[in-house]
Formats: sequence, structure tokens, C-alpha cells
Amino acid sequence: MLGWKIFGAGASIPLASALCQDTATALSASGTTQGTATELTAADSEITTVASGAGVILSSKLAAGDCQSVFNAGANALKIYPTSGMKINALTANSPMLLATNTACIFKCISTTRVFGVLSA
Repeated sequence: MLGWKIFGAGASIPLASALCQDTATALSASGTTQGTATELTAADSEITTVASGAGVILSSKLAAGDCQSVFNAGANALKIYPTSGMKINALTANSPMLLATNTACIFKCISTTRVFGVLSA
């Protein structure tokens, strides 16, 4: 969302901030499994510390229609896990996708079992 449109329409500052400025930066990936990965709670997340094999997991509160974006600014490929029981694109349920360094992906939840990801260039 473009914050200036929401603010300009007269929405309260707390509401507009919740809708438009839900960004987390300088996050660290952790764990090497779906159960130990760092959970992403913001709509937009920048992961700056990525040890080899480390990962993140999309929000456990994802519902159909929700989106999350992830940017890997770390030194290694980033494992991104779906919420438990879900799958990303054609991967099997609970399997991570690998996000290369300096690459982003937008994830869209389309059902209780599937998320699709659209990669940046």
C-alpha cells in the first residue's frame, strides 16, 4: 500500500501505520528446520543475517488473501518455510524454498494449504 494515499484519505495515524508501514528490517534467520526458523510477523521483511542453512517461516496467521514479502540481504541463500501444513508453489507441504542473496519474493496465501511466491529478478 502507498501510505500517502491512506494518510491523505483521512485515516488515523495508528490505522494508516498498521496498514502501510508494517516493515521489519535487519532480521536474522535462525534454525535449520521449519520448527526452529525465525517467524516473520511483518508484511515486508528484510533478512540481513543468514548463516548457511538458516531459515525463516512465513507468519502462522496467514489467511487467504494475505501477502508477505521477503528480501534476502544476507550472505547465504535463505530457506523460507511455509506455515505448517502449507506448500509453496509446487514444493511438497512444509518444504522450504531457497531465496538467493539480494533477491526478493512476494508470497500470496491463496488457501489453507497453498502459498504462491513471485520472485524478483
